[in-house]
Parts: sequence; structure tokens; C-alpha cells
Amino acid sequence: MSADRYLTLAGESTGTYREKASKFIGYAFPISDEAGFRARCEAIAKAEHSARHCCYAWVLGPDDARHRANDAGEPAGTAGRPILRQLQARGLTQAAVVVVRYFGGTLLGKAGLVHAYGEAAHAALDAGTTIARVVRGTLTVTCGYEHMQRVKRDAVLHDGEVLYAELTDRCVLHVAVALGALEALAAQWRQDGLAVDQK
Repeated sequence: MSADRYLTLAGESTGTYREKASKFIGYAFPISDEAGFRARCEAIAKAEHSARHCCYAWVLGPDDARHRANDAGEPAGTAGRPILRQLQARGLTQAAVVVVRYFGGTLLGKAGLVHAYGEAAHAALDAGTTIARVVRGTLTVTCGYEHMQRVKRDAVLHDGEVLYAELTDRCVLHVAVALGALEALAAQWRQDGLAVDQK
């Protein structure tokens, strides 16, 4: 995967794994930040309120820059880490998996828990779709109306778009483009007389 792209999940998916009457339900979904993850995790915990455990792992940022795993009362390292390993093995970021456990009456032991949580996460991820997204940077371009279509076209050619425009006597275009193209595109626009502000 290039520096301009990352792998994540296209949407939410679920998978189930059973072991000795215990039922493990995995929920895999894309996230943009920790707050978004917390909101979805709380909603899952509320929907699955009779489950004994609600364990999770998430990854944010390029190159697995930030990640967290939580065992939620299971023995240390038996739930969150196996879930996290499933995300990392697929090279996913901006993604999370929550696994809820309904206890079936038989203790699984540490090895059994590691296996079951990993398998539930695996099943949830297998049921979903992985997509590549572009890492983007933003620019503000101020120009005359005669340059507006050119800026839009250049943005699209560099895996980007105009996020929004302020149209008065001049055009102020807030543009997102692939991070790797940011500097060169800004330099080209400046050379052509457009005012470019890099945030």
C-alpha cells in the first residue's frame, strides 16, 4: 500500500463463533476517531446487554500508529489482543472489532478464550469488505471564477475533491487532495497566479 493509501472497512459486518456452548459475536466496522468508536461500542453493549463481556480492539492512523485492545474483564491478553491481531494481520486502520461473549457454562481456559475471540473477530472481518482509501491533505485556494473549473479538475486528477466553496467576488475553494500530490499541486497553482494557503 502506498503512503497515500490505507486499507479499512467499507462498512459494518458481523460474525459468530461458538465454543462449548459459549457464543461469541463479532462486530467489525470503520471508525474515524476514538469518539466514534466509543459511541458505536456503547450502542453494541446496550444492544447485547445480556452478554457477559464486551471486548474490543481498534486501530487508527497510518502504519498502525495508534491502537488499543481491551479485555473487558476476561483474563489479561485473552480477548483484546487476539482481536487486535486480526485487524493488524489484514493491514487495516481506521477500523475496529467488538466481540461480545455469552457464557455457556463451561470455562474455556486462557488458550480457549484466545482462540474463540480471535475466531469471532476473524469471522466478522471475513463477512465484510476491505477497501483502500486515500490519505488526503487540505488546501484553500483563492482565485477568480475563470480558474474554478481548473482547480476542481486538478483536485479530481489527484484523488481529491473540492470540499466546499465560498463564492463572493472571488472563489475560495477548500480542497482535499492526495497527500503525496499536495506540495507539487500547491506550487503549480501558485506559479499560475492562484493564492494557496496550506493548513
